Amino acid sequence: MAWIALEGIRFYAYHGFYEAEQILGTDFVVDVYIKTKPSSDDKLEGTINYETVHQVCRLEMEQPRKLLETVADGIMERIKFQFSGMQALRVRVRKHHPPVGGRVDSAFVELEENFMHDCPRCKKKFIHYSNNDGWAKFPNLHPATRETLERQFGNKILCDDCLKFYAG
Repeated sequence: MAWIALEGIRFYAYHGFYEAEQILGTDFVVDVYIKTKPSSDDKLEGTINYETVHQVCRLEMEQPRKLLETVADGIMERIKFQFSGMQALRVRVRKHHPPVGGRVDSAFVELEENFMHDCPRCKKKFIHYSNNDGWAKFPNLHPATRETLERQFGNKILCDDCLKFYAG
């Protein structure tokens, strides 16, 4: 596996809790790390496109927010559904010279999410991005079957192969 990263993506943006931060703005730096299988065919479609990562970050940084956590989460959510095959994603958003009543070079928030899971039924490793309803991909799964699976496996999502088996 490989980590593909963009470090030091710089923006001038208007994120901050205080009104002055939202009006004046400040410098921010974003770092994005994506764990994935490296491309073996030398084609851009088979890997993480740096330009796309940058554009996703730019779009999120253009939307003023009060908290760095919200900015980082927005970047994570957008990137999650841009690329297939990601095993993990880490995003750091750093704010230069935050207004904390003293000299501070920067403050940052870093979020990390692991997408590799072990199927509780077949024990096979699989990738699952969403924190939402993993059962929604299989609308033909009978409600009684879903209820039984939820009772048996709790909140753990099954791999697509196992869900296909139960969905018929």
